Amino acid sequence: MIDWAAVREGYPGALRRSYLDTACRGLPPPRALDAIEDYCARVAAGPATSVTADTVVALEQPALARRRAAELVGAHEDEIALVESTQHGVNAVAGALSVGPGDNVVCTEIEFIGPVLPWRQLGAAVKLVPTVRPEDFAAAIDGRTRAVVVSSVQEVSGERVDLAALGEVCRGQDVLLVVDGTQHVGPVPIDVGETPVDVLAVGAHKWVCSPFGLGFVYVRRALLAELEPTLRGYMTLAEPAQGWTAYLGSPTRGPLDDLGWIETAQKLELGGTGPYLAAAALAAALESLLEFGSAAIAARVEALTSALIAGLDAAGIDVVSPRDVERRSGIVVFDGDRALLDRLERGGVATSLRFSAGVGGIRASPYFYNDESDVERLVELSGSAGARARRGGEAPQPDPARAGRQGSPG
Repeated sequence: MIDWAAVREGYPGALRRSYLDTACRGLPPPRALDAIEDYCARVAAGPATSVTADTVVALEQPALARRRAAELVGAHEDEIALVESTQHGVNAVAGALSVGPGDNVVCTEIEFIGPVLPWRQLGAAVKLVPTVRPEDFAAAIDGRTRAVVVSSVQEVSGERVDLAALGEVCRGQDVLLVVDGTQHVGPVPIDVGETPVDVLAVGAHKWVCSPFGLGFVYVRRALLAELEPTLRGYMTLAEPAQGWTAYLGSPTRGPLDDLGWIETAQKLELGGTGPYLAAAALAAALESLLEFGSAAIAARVEALTSALIAGLDAAGIDVVSPRDVERRSGIVVFDGDRALLDRLERGGVATSLRFSAGVGGIRASPYFYNDESDVERLVELSGSAGARARRGGEAPQPDPARAGRQGSPG
């Protein structure tokens, strides 16, 4: 049994105020901060033997991050590439697929703009569906559809997509399922070995709790052979038979040497010397999640989100997010505006205000470093603000567009 109160002590940002905004940015674990300090200390001290040897040591950090990311989502290590962000990951895959004019992708009306942009930039049309129900996607797919592109947790509602059902739809119609998993991975377990997902891009600065700078993308092994990256770099060359150190010191080395390419997901990386400091932090953050275990984190998040929804209900506040546990995530969205957001901030509660296509409100995102006192403070401040508005006849009117979708099966 994990002592979450003891864990919380290691996150000073969660103690300073009620930090309920992990959906915007997560708080890094102690070991990630230690990894950053250790890396900087090594750089400051200078190489132990040679700069080349020091660089070889640095290269171990991305490899470790790939292994731990693979373990977290149930992938093989060769199916993981490290990318700057979710956007970078989707861009790399879209470009390597040779998508262009005449092709289309299918997205929801409230999809986050990030995963949609790469396809538009390549000239593909974007078809929008009103909900995340698999049958809506199925009806929109046609002979020119290359992919269904969806955030597995919707950032403005907290609704979780049924990836198993949607994946079966995509496989049945021979289109790819490209998933933005940034709001999913961490609070909600996922096993890509069991879930028919072709691509899963994850920005690690949110629920993975790594500092900005690096995330990862999973690409199903069978798809890798179809991807031809638009950019190649020498760090995605196959390692010479004699090893890099010996090769770099060889008098016979030349710029036209044909070493061949790495054909794992790593070929989607930019291929130059990388952000090794960010890789060290990412590997450490992933290690923390793996140590807690996905099931334990999910149970803690479910307990906190359930308490939050119950508190909001008792206070008479309209909850936008689904109530069904199977459709919920770590995000709870409820009725609110800029004035309430500011009131929460003044009261020491960190949340966000998010809307898309009329859907949204105040977004709270409790995580394992939160506790019930954070939830209680949020409900108390939100409830008292709502009561004053009602007494003054200033209660905000519900948005018809949002109300039409809220509580629907999608």
